Amino acid sequence: MKILKKDSGFTPIVITPPTSLEFPDFRELWEYKGLLFYLVRRDIILRFQQTIAGFLWIILQPLIQMLIFYVIFGVLVKIPTNGVPYQLFFLSGFIVWMFFTQVVNNSGLSLVGNIGVIIKSYFPRMALPLSTVASALVDFGVSFVLLMIFLLINGGYPITLRYLLLPVLLVLTAIFSSGVGLLFGALMVVFRDMKNLLAFVLMIWMYITPIIYPTSIAPEKYQILFYLNPMTSLVEAYRWVFLVQLGLPHYKYLLVSFVVAVLIWLGGAIAFRAMENKIADVM
Repeated sequence: MKILKKDSGFTPIVITPPTSLEFPDFRELWEYKGLLFYLVRRDIILRFQQTIAGFLWIILQPLIQMLIFYVIFGVLVKIPTNGVPYQLFFLSGFIVWMFFTQVVNNSGLSLVGNIGVIIKSYFPRMALPLSTVASALVDFGVSFVLLMIFLLINGGYPITLRYLLLPVLLVLTAIFSSGVGLLFGALMVVFRDMKNLLAFVLMIWMYITPIIYPTSIAPEKYQILFYLNPMTSLVEAYRWVFLVQLGLPHYKYLLVSFVVAVLIWLGGAIAFRAMENKIADVM
């Protein structure tokens, strides 16, 4: 969106809508960095305001899921995890998945959920979905501490130089997940039932991502199918950081994940940009 100003008097600001394929204006977003910080602060406060459980729920959710899947796949089915205790194998992947789904859901609902603010004033709408990443990082930080406690209790999982890769993985995960969220956020402006479809897609997506099982359970010639899903390489890269027994995915898989993540983010950002000015007319 372009804002045209004149120097003299009280000349009104003329705002021209973006074209259908206009790329997000990050310079304009930087000019509104104060608003972005405010939205981040608001999301974090609202995340825990007037809640009974608060941070406790962030801990309980992965623990309950871990207990269920541990009984089913760790005790009954006994899925092989290359010598890693199943509870650590699951938790190390599930905290990544929670971060991913939280960013996707919050980014997807950012336009529809803030319609009251959008129709009253102008600001770069991209600030809405980007601010949700910070709230998801807070939850990830709490879950990360929980994982560290389990690693310490089990022993044999020292903090190594691999942890230097963790910020890079978080940035890559945030880029990919916000891209998916932006794409669904644009679709929700026109199709209200996209919210239900998103929940279904994420449910299926979790089961095709190696969170509750390793990719090694499939024959080697079919394992390439797993890596068509960028979350596969990301989850395995996180596990390589946390769990010393597991190896890092081949660099070509990580490269594919990076390229796909960036392309999806760009596609989602452009679609979001094209739809952000239509929301007031459609809603």
